[in-house]
Amino acid sequence: MTTLGRGQRWGAIVLFRLASAILRGASALHRRRMISGAGLRTALSMVRCAEKAGARIVLGSTSHPAFIKTRDEDNGGVD
Repeated sequence: MTTLGRGQRWGAIVLFRLASAILRGASALHRRRMISGAGLRTALSMVRCAEKAGARIVLGSTSHPAFIKTRDEDNGGVD
């Protein structure tokens, strides 16, 4: 495994652990009624961003495939 591969692996591990810590902390605070539902949703959004970043590091691409035009006529000949 190359140094770059190790760095990518550890970077992804750190991001997934960060996401896990945010999720555990936010759910504990929500259970103790210290943050509202909106605060919990914000934390979940942050967790999703951290997980997507970790996945992008590991997989090297986005999770959604890009749109590929099959024909030039798809847009009516307008570029």
